[in-house]
Amino acid sequence: MKHKQLIAKSFNESIKNIKEGLQVEDYNWDSMTKINIITSIDEKYKKTIDHRKFKKIKTFKDLDNLITITIKN
Repeated sequence: MKHKQLIAKSFNESIKNIKEGLQVEDYNWDSMTKINIITSIDEKYKKTIDHRKFKKIKTFKDLDNLITITIKN
């Protein structure tokens, strides 16, 4: 996972707790976490993530892939 540190910070979790197959619903996958992710990507990469795509996110790997796609566009 390329964005493990950003994800861990957004979820306010230890980086060792962020693993590809784990379900985001088992962690603080709430509106504040989503805002943290949006803000982090905007600040670091000057890109805007499509918040509507969060509905399809099930695992940390899904989230990592969405961040990667957002940054490349």
